[in-house]
Amino acid sequence: MNHYRQWLCAALLFCGISIANAQQKLVFTPQWTAQAQFVGFYVASSMGFYQEAGLDVVIRHPAASKPSINYLTEGESQFITLNLVTAMTFIDNGIPLVNVLQMSQQNNLMIVSHTPLNGVESLRGKKVGHWKSGFSELPMAMDKKYGLGIQWIPFISNVNLYISGAIDAALAMSYNEFFQLKMAGQRIKKEQLLYMRDIGYNVPEDGVYVTADFYLKHKDLAIKFAEATRKGWEWAVEHPEEALDIVMLTMRQSGIPGNMIAQDWMLKQILSQLADKDTSKRSYKLEPKAVELANRILLESGVIKKEITYHQITQL
Repeated sequence: MNHYRQWLCAALLFCGISIANAQQKLVFTPQWTAQAQFVGFYVASSMGFYQEAGLDVVIRHPAASKPSINYLTEGESQFITLNLVTAMTFIDNGIPLVNVLQMSQQNNLMIVSHTPLNGVESLRGKKVGHWKSGFSELPMAMDKKYGLGIQWIPFISNVNLYISGAIDAALAMSYNEFFQLKMAGQRIKKEQLLYMRDIGYNVPEDGVYVTADFYLKHKDLAIKFAEATRKGWEWAVEHPEEALDIVMLTMRQSGIPGNMIAQDWMLKQILSQLADKDTSKRSYKLEPKAVELANRILLESGVIKKEITYHQITQL
């Protein structure tokens, strides 16, 4: 009987451990399809950093018709990436979110024009292409602040409108669409570029978000996920060539056609934006000054109705 009890206790203990491990299974969804923009997560998964933290993380990329926020609010994912200003608009609309890791410390958004730009006034009354899926809050806030009367022309994810000359300018990410334009043969001079970070809109972009409810119930998991992910990003900084190989493999496994030259450009741009512009340090934290700047821009343009406090978005 004693042997039976020992066996039973051992079996129950094993089942308890198995159940606990099963509860560690987490789903992460970035805001777009597989690409170097999310290299730190791919590295953390490939190098076993999540497993070392006791986490079973599944990376699930979103469908074009279903943004990452939907995966989070519908309970299909526990962790997602969002642009800071986008996250703040969701919070303002009644979706409590908590930032548990901030990768981007600088803004990559730019306006590419067919003609030279002499400040924001050069955009008055112009036709400017923007993404249907979002990411346009800052330039639209700029438009409203200066009363430029920009005609915003929506596009999905390509640069054909700009190349065809159907629009005067287009929004672009320095790590993505700008490179696409260059590879398409567009001879773009620096006078044709207007970086949002250079005109007072240097709001950091990608961070990791969870629901406030998940954070309150599973703060330990959020901290473990954030730390393991940070290791992934640091490893990518130290081993960029190997990190690029991991990106290309992830893209192939996801059925996404990948151009190594384009992904290498994106990787270098993304890694360079991990550091604070003033301190050159990679903190992986959302700083109060970033939240303050985003609040000021979004409030004065009417994008959000009330201030999103630093504690509210970070629980710190």
